[in-house]
Amino acid sequence: MAISKFEAIKSLEANAEFVMVEDVITEWHSEDITQPTDEAIATEQARLQAEYDAKEYARDRALEYPSIPDQLDDIFHNGLDAWKATIQTTKDKYPKG
Repeated sequence: MAISKFEAIKSLEANAEFVMVEDVITEWHSEDITQPTDEAIATEQARLQAEYDAKEYARDRALEYPSIPDQLDDIFHNGLDAWKATIQTTKDKYPKG
């Protein structure tokens, strides 16, 4: 997922009101908030993209973990150690950074 210019601006100035057309700010309606420079926006896009990319392991794990009801059933029938082994398999497959 690519971080948009809009997302970067809202990250920099959450309360800013503005209009964008084709990735260009055409109107800035926030008199009390200074419009960020293109450089500041690009820097924020890069920061947000790096933050998103660094959490890919968590998104991958979430897709592979059994559902909560299935995990609870596993704990009930097989105990905590078996459940931990099941979860650890996914954690090993998708390690943190």
